[in-house]
Order: sequence, then C-alpha cells, then structure tokens
Amino acid sequence: MRPLHAALREPCRIRIWEEFPRLSPRLPAIDQGLKPMPTLNDSYTHCPLCGSPDYTREPQGRRHCRACDHREFNNPIVAVAALILDPSGRLLLIRRARNPGLGLLAMPGGFVDDGESLEQAVQREITEEIGLVLTDVGYLCSHPNRYTYRELTRPVCDVFFHARAASFDVILQRDEVSDWLLRPPAEIDPRELAFDSMRHALAVFQIQSVSVRKGKAGRSALL
Repeated sequence: MRPLHAALREPCRIRIWEEFPRLSPRLPAIDQGLKPMPTLNDSYTHCPLCGSPDYTREPQGRRHCRACDHREFNNPIVAVAALILDPSGRLLLIRRARNPGLGLLAMPGGFVDDGESLEQAVQREITEEIGLVLTDVGYLCSHPNRYTYRELTRPVCDVFFHARAASFDVILQRDEVSDWLLRPPAEIDPRELAFDSMRHALAVFQIQSVSVRKGKAGRSALL
C-alpha cells in the first residue's frame, strides 16, 4: 500500500473521519496518526446564539447547545467554476498561485458572494480572475468538495458551468493565478487538477461532448 503522505494530490477516499481509527492500523506507520483538519464549526467554543460553553459536537460536523437547544449545521458554502471553450474546442485552464492546490491546474472560478445568483457569481469570478466576459453559459454539474484555508476546512458545493468567451484577451489576477493555458479536453490529465470536484466536472464534460458529437454524426447520416 502506498503511504498517504506520498499521494496527497490524489482524491481522499475517507469521507467520514469517524471511520479513520478503524482503518488506521492498516496504514503505514507514518500515516497512522493522521487527523482531519478542523472545520469552521469545530473552531467554535461557545454557542453563537446564547454564548453558553455547553456546546457539544454531533455527527456530520453539527453542533448542539444544551443550554438553549440551538443547533448549528455544517452546511456547505457554494463555489462556481467555468469550463470555457475556445473556437478550436480547447479548454481554458489556470494555474493556481496559492494553496490549496498551489501550482496545480484548475478551471477558473471562486466563491459565491452574499446576494449573488450562481450565474452572476461565475461571470464576476471569471472577469476578476482572467479578465474575460462569458457568453453561452450553461449548467454542467455540481460536486461536493472540501476547501482548507488557514488550517480550517469548509464543506463546499462546487457548481460548474460550460461557456464560451467574447474574446481571449486574458488579464490574470496575479495573486490568484500564475499562468493560463488552452488544452484539448481529451489531453487534460485529471491528476493535474487541484480538486476532486474538478476531475468529476472534466469527466462529465468529456462524456457530454462525446454524446453531442455522436448526435451530430447521427443527424448528418440521416440527411
């Protein structure tokens, strides 16, 4: 078995960390003491409603205040990203300039702000990160993710769109993005992508692209 510390860029298959003590003895010694990164809910020591310290942990990251019976759920925050095709059918990818995933490839995007729709958020994030204006935006898929920043892990629901761009005059937001490239979808190595959710989105995109090509070929044969 390959040690976990040697495969940190691969998707983590342990989704419920309560299972880890049972699995830990089967791992190499260097990995047996691994612990999950704390979530935002884990960082709370007092009830945010009444201030009581009698604030207990429950399964799935929930918290319960025994003083006022308030329950805080570990609900995901929402992020958006776009799979942008150029006129030649190549996908635009960025190279991340910060952790998590420093130096890895990604679809451009970011977190949804308060008061925004998903469609507004993806347009804003793309313009901020790479200076492009999206056209022909359509929903692709969604996938759960976990985002660790400054030693706090947050559950995220990543929402992906397919899109075109009005132009490809890219202007990079250098504190977020170090580089960009265009690559045919079939030539993208999923292991180069920063997040498991992006690997999922790429697979969905590739499957849908094949279905569209087959559909067009079938219609042409009937003409």
